[in-house]
Amino acid sequence: MAAVQSSFSAPTVNSQALQRQMSPTVLVNVVQSLFHSNGKGLNQEVVVDTDVYEVRVIREKPLTQSVRRVGATNDGGYFSGQTAEQPTSDSYGIRLDFVYDTPIDIPVNMQGMIRISLANATMRNYNQAVAKNINAHTIAVQLVKGLEYAVANTDHLVSYIHATDSILDIFQDANAVLDDGDSTNGVDTYPAESRIALWRASSKRAFFKTAKSVLDIGNWQAQSMLRIGAVDYESFMNTDKNGFFGEIDQVYNYMVAKAVFDLAEKFIADGGTQVAAGYLDGVQGFICASMGTLRGIAINST
Repeated sequence: MAAVQSSFSAPTVNSQALQRQMSPTVLVNVVQSLFHSNGKGLNQEVVVDTDVYEVRVIREKPLTQSVRRVGATNDGGYFSGQTAEQPTSDSYGIRLDFVYDTPIDIPVNMQGMIRISLANATMRNYNQAVAKNINAHTIAVQLVKGLEYAVANTDHLVSYIHATDSILDIFQDANAVLDDGDSTNGVDTYPAESRIALWRASSKRAFFKTAKSVLDIGNWQAQSMLRIGAVDYESFMNTDKNGFFGEIDQVYNYMVAKAVFDLAEKFIADGGTQVAAGYLDGVQGFICASMGTLRGIAINST
């Protein structure tokens, strides 16, 4: 295919040839970096070996025996009459089957004909694309599994009506669900420092606008919080990094851009068919603890 080239007569104004100058810089795309990290919202296995397809993780189950009382009618002797117990475990597998590996070619002539570093700009775009896809896929999996579980356990789903509800109350209600843990899987309570909360932009703003917001509880640092846009006076809001906007009850809060939720929908299939756009519009935010999600990433060292 023939290359499309520019005209030697351009640019001109009133038949006078003018100089064309190329900017020595390149516009930078703005994509949020990773929200979750190991121990915050998930447990992560990073495998620096692209030949690995599956990572196996083992969880030791809690003991099932109960306390007995010496002298009781039932099993009250000095030696226990209960059957001896042995350690048992569950195994989980993480399949590393999503890849971002289409070749990116930068011809030598192309690199030499412009003043910017195409290699640096392309690597930055590559890193941003990988981060965006990891964020979207992680959110998609957590929401699908969480909502499926909530169908059978309605007390794990917290509804929020933007016009009437206090999002601060909703946050605390959702946090209380994790406070009660998951005893069937050996978790009496999820450690607060292992949790993160992910919110849409509209819900993030609700922390400052609705009744009983973080500014309406006698907060003497309200002006500072308004200035920096964070839910606590010691944190700083950012949107172009990972959307962090403060800490409540030891839980880190992040604003997730609409573009990430839109991409998350592309990772969700209902009966094998990709869901329609807007499928996740009803989800305003969620809280996740590290013990609830395992994530594996294989990194090509070259």
